[in-house]
Amino acid sequence: MLGSMRPYYEENGIVIYNADCRELLPLLSADLVLSDPPYGISNNCDYTRFSGGRRKPTLKQGRVWQSVIGDDAPFDPTRLLGFPNVILWGANNFSNLLPGGSWLIWDKKQDGLEGKFMSDAEVAWKSSGHGVFLFRHRWNGFNRASARALHYHPTQKPVELMRWCLSLFPKCKAVLDPYMGSGTTLRAAKDLGRKAIGIEISEQYCEIAAKRLAQSVFDFARNQ
Repeated sequence: MLGSMRPYYEENGIVIYNADCRELLPLLSADLVLSDPPYGISNNCDYTRFSGGRRKPTLKQGRVWQSVIGDDAPFDPTRLLGFPNVILWGANNFSNLLPGGSWLIWDKKQDGLEGKFMSDAEVAWKSSGHGVFLFRHRWNGFNRASARALHYHPTQKPVELMRWCLSLFPKCKAVLDPYMGSGTTLRAAKDLGRKAIGIEISEQYCEIAAKRLAQSVFDFARNQ
């Protein structure tokens, strides 16, 4: 329990709070913040636009998503910079508000599809170091218009990517994701035996994350 707030989910060192992270951050400590926050770009989550009109917008099939909460306003990372270690995905959209550090690049496109639509890669800021580091992972989920069953969120990242991020901080045992989404960071932390706290304003995604965490046997191959 955090103050008077009860966790939405708590088991084996993994905790989820259904809340606005701005209310809880002053009460929390963590070795590492690893998160994919809203970028402030008003992302169009109707990915059927990449199907050439062949797919009809259908919420049930996951081809049209609700807008990301908070994405309609510029993102301010300031409240996260007081933590000892931080990785923030999408940081190219608010880099003017960040101090020096390293940059992480996720090279995600399938061969032959580079430059066709959306970004070929995604970028994260890492609070320590000065280099640029590349992670190649051709994820079958980059084209979310395909509505694969394992797509839980319009800006979802693969678990493999978050496990790589965690590997950059092997001594950080307590992880915090204040913009948890569907719980990918927490799933990666659990797989690696780390403690983690996730905060998510949408109860829908809290429920999804809790179900993902409840899986006792995790199939690494299927969730890339």
